[in-house]
Amino acid sequence: MFDVIREIGAITRLIQTKSNAAFRELGLDNNGFLYVIRACEQPGMFMGELADALQIDRTTAFRTLKKMVAAGWFELRADTTDKRLRRVYPTAQAQAVYPRLHAFEQARSEYLLSDLTPRERKRLTVLLKKLKAERD
Repeated sequence: MFDVIREIGAITRLIQTKSNAAFRELGLDNNGFLYVIRACEQPGMFMGELADALQIDRTTAFRTLKKMVAAGWFELRADTTDKRLRRVYPTAQAQAVYPRLHAFEQARSEYLLSDLTPRERKRLTVLLKKLKAERD
């Protein structure tokens, strides 16, 4: 069954490679596009929540966020109740490219799943959630 995990990894790398190439000219390679998508979809997440949502270790995510803040993609604001926590908000620059990133993500997903029936898609979703839930 190890081949199943290898296939999942190969699909993930394929998506990342295509996405990084597509958004390199925006300065969103190295998976920066993922940060923009998540922050636009859920503005105001704590930095740690964003790292967890991306399933990236927090140290790497914080380092990347710092670079992206400097590049104008995000704004960090202290939480109103706990000043130690920082919330991530997309800037106008991030919000402007979000529709393009989201459309690309949807198109790639549709392409990769195009040979599956609606029933197979539902079953795949259930199985992948089961794999993930058992390991969180």
